[in-house]
Amino acid sequence: MIRSVCLNKAVPTVMVGIAFFLTGCRAIVPERVPPKKVAVAVQSASSLHQAANTYYEKEQFKEALGLLERVSREYPYYGGLPTVRFQIASAYKHLGKHSRSKDDARKWLKKYPRHSLKGEVLILLGENFKALGDNPRAFAYWLKGKNECPGDLKRQAYLEEKMEDLLMASEIETFEGIAGYSDLSDSAPQVYHEMATIFLKNNEPEKAKIVSSWLVQSKSKPSWVSAGRDLLERVEDEKGVRPGVVGCLLPLSGPFAIYGEEVLKGIQLGMEMFSETRPGFDLELLIRDTEGEPEKAVAALEDLVRNEKVITVIGPLLTRTAGQAARKAQELGVPIITITQKEGITEEGDMIFRNFLTPSREVKSLVRAAIYEMEKKRFAILYPDNTYGRFFMNLFWDTLDEIGGTVTAVESYNPDDTDFPDEIKKMIGLYYPRPASFVEKLEEMRTYEEEEGEIYSDEPEPIIDFDVVFIPDNYQRVAMIAPQLAYHDVTGVLLMGTSLWQSPELLETASDYVQGAIFPSGFFKGSGEPGVELFVRGYMANFESSPGILAAAGYDTIRLIKYVMEYEGVRTRTGLQRGLLRCMDFAGVTGMIFFNSHGDLENEPILLTVSGRKMTVFR
Repeated sequence: MIRSVCLNKAVPTVMVGIAFFLTGCRAIVPERVPPKKVAVAVQSASSLHQAANTYYEKEQFKEALGLLERVSREYPYYGGLPTVRFQIASAYKHLGKHSRSKDDARKWLKKYPRHSLKGEVLILLGENFKALGDNPRAFAYWLKGKNECPGDLKRQAYLEEKMEDLLMASEIETFEGIAGYSDLSDSAPQVYHEMATIFLKNNEPEKAKIVSSWLVQSKSKPSWVSAGRDLLERVEDEKGVRPGVVGCLLPLSGPFAIYGEEVLKGIQLGMEMFSETRPGFDLELLIRDTEGEPEKAVAALEDLVRNEKVITVIGPLLTRTAGQAARKAQELGVPIITITQKEGITEEGDMIFRNFLTPSREVKSLVRAAIYEMEKKRFAILYPDNTYGRFFMNLFWDTLDEIGGTVTAVESYNPDDTDFPDEIKKMIGLYYPRPASFVEKLEEMRTYEEEEGEIYSDEPEPIIDFDVVFIPDNYQRVAMIAPQLAYHDVTGVLLMGTSLWQSPELLETASDYVQGAIFPSGFFKGSGEPGVELFVRGYMANFESSPGILAAAGYDTIRLIKYVMEYEGVRTRTGLQRGLLRCMDFAGVTGMIFFNSHGDLENEPILLTVSGRKMTVFR
């Protein structure tokens, strides 16, 4: 949600038409049912339906079926008939009467072609055909069910698994005649494409080649024929892949070279390039400089995949290059592990992974800690008026709306400023003159002790109606802002920030003013974990500097690839993709690394806090 920061259903009309059917000169008027009689009938039908649902939930399908059929037969005006008739078909399936269930489901599709339950009915048809031994039709109906619910990711994954299991348990010849089915012929190209993709995923390149050839030879739209040719190219590429050869796309020249070099150093350390005794399972790294340009990243990726036959690619790093490279990697069928914060990058396809924390995950972890662990409810946001600041202001505010906090003050500042009195005064109600009535109200609220001790000042007091101040800026700016907050009596509140706060220079310049502050991190060299200490020592010994999050991400990524390839015996790109999705127990220096079903990192950020003159783990 984009916010403009400032803290100061039509009732549908139902048109009822009456159709007159003419026979000769005599009008035949349909018999009307009195509204009161209809209402009573609907109430009775609803009661029977509820009773049937109770039986259904207890898996007493025979009893449920009797009531459902009675509703269908006796109450034609009941609005829940589509659901009732679907449940009837489903009950027959549960009772083992698959042929009857299949017939009822097909009738349902003809009667209610646009109903919201259509996806469920298609799935039911697939289950019935599978039980009846007709695997091709089962596969085709499940594919139709998948197309019916494109936004339901959980349902998509469920159906993909069912189709994959069915395909792996069947002889490929049984699918050859699928295009001959009159009611499924329009789906045949997509069925072929899905089958070939599944065979590729399961390291069955010869079967994938056969089905891709069917698609190319079919009398389909040119787009499907082209898709078939692409699959054939992927099959050939897959057969020629060089196991153990990894591509790397990083900006090693240009304005972002310093970041690319840090990632590369981490990768080199993870490959044990500087070890005197190299491990038995070795990897070869092919490096390409993207110069931070999307076009060069895509061209380098295509070269690595088509000519060098790499099994996977690490990178890119920058947001501006990651999107185009990810789309190309999906097209080429090569798993790519990006190291980018770009939101939604893994939505480009099932070959796209990300081994880097996103801003949304970092902010959510911060907000949860503040609300659930520290019981903070009121928040202020003080942010730089630039792209970074506005993005994090909106993200933080949206997360508070989702989890349950309240924003009571929001102010922006010029990112080039070094003094912030006006912005702070606006947050605490001291910038604008207060109405006389408001001042009188404050005087009435004075306690007896304040009056006697003469501690009530003629100067207006700050109104601090927040428990937390979130400042999404770098440590240099925070070191200027934090002392000024204290100067204006904004004390006793929790300061929170982003991962840009993680610098020893913040402690050197402003440690007294950021005590207890909390901010996220993807990597903390002072965690005390043995693996982290080993990584830090190795990095400093070889590069004479301390590693940061980018070096840690590169180190973990190459070690994860090596781990999956060694223990799963991976020799193909699709095999590596599946191995990455299955891996749930890899301990990296950035924490436990595993990917969700969409290829995104499921790793919680470390929360750091300032204690004395050092940073420590908050939890």
